[in-house]
Amino acid sequence: MAHIHQTTKRRAPRKALLVGLAIVLLGLAVGGWLLYRHDELQYRQVLVLGHAGSGFLSPLNPFNPLPPNSKGSLVQAMELGADGLEVDVQLSKDGVPVLYHDVTLASMTVRQEPDTIENLNATEVVGLAYKGGAPYDLFHEEKIITLEELLQLLGSYEEAPYLHIDLRNHDPQRYAYYAQTLLALLRKYNYPLQRLVFISPDPSFLLAFRQEEPAAQLMLDAGGDFEQAQAQALKYNLNGICANGRDASAALVAQAKQQGLQVALFGGKSRSRIARMINMRPDAIQVNNVAAMRAMLD
Repeated sequence: MAHIHQTTKRRAPRKALLVGLAIVLLGLAVGGWLLYRHDELQYRQVLVLGHAGSGFLSPLNPFNPLPPNSKGSLVQAMELGADGLEVDVQLSKDGVPVLYHDVTLASMTVRQEPDTIENLNATEVVGLAYKGGAPYDLFHEEKIITLEELLQLLGSYEEAPYLHIDLRNHDPQRYAYYAQTLLALLRKYNYPLQRLVFISPDPSFLLAFRQEEPAAQLMLDAGGDFEQAQAQALKYNLNGICANGRDASAALVAQAKQQGLQVALFGGKSRSRIARMINMRPDAIQVNNVAAMRAMLD
């Protein structure tokens, strides 16, 4: 009798272990299904653009420790099959176009003072180490780079990748100077205009680019209001609208395209959200998960 009791006691933990293992495996299976499930694609003629390269720092789906606009992030996006890149460009005090997303350097670099790039010379900005915190900083040694460094990198491709430039400037008095400086650099590297798009929420900033280069492709950042952006784009005879995928719909995108406007959407890490954006039929998506979107389209 005692022997039977001891055997039963040994079997109980084993049974609990098997039940626990089954639950974990079921959870992984369900999680995998949720990760890869998405609506059927009804449209595939859309450009895949790396959003600031490989997107923004992310712990999951996918894990991305590379800072936005960093060289490693930009290279990775192209290696994963992007048709091109979206980058954020700021102009230093002494007129050097620098790749950086945030308003202040303190938010993403080792520089603790809340300085803005337009108030500093390039030598004080270029080469600053990115700081994203744990665990991201364990996986990279990225530093701020210039737009010129990116153009040198893209010059190694047989065909120039598409390049969406998010114009970041906080002083309207520098609009003309910014446009002249940026276009001069792009002309230096003979970057084809048909592969370039300039993006800003301020029509006046975009018109400064048209003044300098009448053939420049100009997109208005919708800033959360797609319909208002559409009206402004038509009013100022701009080429298109750039909007967060969450603020758009298939009907809004179709309406804009019927009026002759290009549409670029941004965002999306999960396959389900990316599929929803693709099915809105935009011209391009600045996506946060290049690998997933490329695999879905191919």
